[in-house]
Amino acid sequence: MPRVNIGCPIWTHDAWFGNLYPAPKSKVVPLQAYSQLFNSVECNSSFYHLPSVDTLLKWRDTVGPNFRFILKIPRTISHSGQLDISQARIAETMKNLAHLGPTLGGVMLQLPKQFSPVQLNQLAVFLRCIPSNITVSVEVRHIAFFKKGDDEKALNQLLIAHQANRVIMDTRALFACEPEQYAPSVRELLLDVQGKKPKVPTHVIATGNAPLVRFVGQQDIAKSRPYYQPWIRKTKQWLDEGKQPSLFFHMPDNKDAPWLASAFVRDYNLTFPHATLPDLFLPSAQTATQQLSIF
Repeated sequence: MPRVNIGCPIWTHDAWFGNLYPAPKSKVVPLQAYSQLFNSVECNSSFYHLPSVDTLLKWRDTVGPNFRFILKIPRTISHSGQLDISQARIAETMKNLAHLGPTLGGVMLQLPKQFSPVQLNQLAVFLRCIPSNITVSVEVRHIAFFKKGDDEKALNQLLIAHQANRVIMDTRALFACEPEQYAPSVRELLLDVQGKKPKVPTHVIATGNAPLVRFVGQQDIAKSRPYYQPWIRKTKQWLDEGKQPSLFFHMPDNKDAPWLASAFVRDYNLTFPHATLPDLFLPSAQTATQQLSIF
C-alpha cells in the first residue's frame, strides 16, 4: 500500500512534556518519542544549519526504519540567488544527507519570494544535481508562479520533467484567523506569524510522485477543520493513483500542531474506514490524545 507521511515541522516543544510525551523531560529523548507517534518530520532546522555527519547518524539510529526525515536545503544554497553555481555545495550536501540511509525521505528546496521566472534555468541546474534516488520538493513564493500563466506552466513542466514535487503551501486557515479576537499575547503571535508566512493561492497539483502539503492551521483546531477537510479526499485520490504524499501540519507556535495532525488522521479514517492511513500513529499517540481530551 502506498505510504503517507504525516508529521510536524518540529519534534520537540516545551509544552509537549508531561502530555504528548508522558515521561518527565529529563527522561525523554524527544526525537525518539516523536518517532513513536509520527512517521515523518519536516526538518526545518537544516534550513539554518546543515547537521553534521555525527548528528545525522545519531538521528538515523534514534528512529525506526519506517521513519522519514524530509530536510530543507540550507539557506546558504536556496537563498544565495545563484543556484546554478552551487553545484559543488549541493553535491556535498547530498553526500552528507545520505548518512541518514533509508530514513532520508527527501529534501525540500524553499525558494525566496525574490526567486522569479527568469531564474528557472538556475532551478533546472539544481534539479540536475539531485541524485535520482532522492525525492526532491520545491517551494516557490514569487506571485508569478501562481498566475496560471506561462510562468507557472514553465515551472510545472520543469518539475514534471525532473519528477520533482511542487510544494503546496496552504495558509488559508491561518489568514482566515482574526487576531483581534484573541488576548494580546496570542494576538501578537498571530500577527507575527501572518506577517512571515506566504499568502499565496493554494494550487493543488502533483508534479511528482510524492506531493507535499504544508498546512498551516490557525490558533483554534476546530476552526482549521473546514480548511483541512479537502485534503482528506485529495490524499485518498493520490493514494489511489499510487502516489506517496506527505502532509505536515503547522500552527502559529506549533504547540498544538500534533493534535491538528491527529484531528486530520481521525477525520480521514472516519471518512475512509476501509482504507485507513497505515503505519501512522502507535497506540501511545492515541493515549496522549485521550489524556488531553482535545477532540
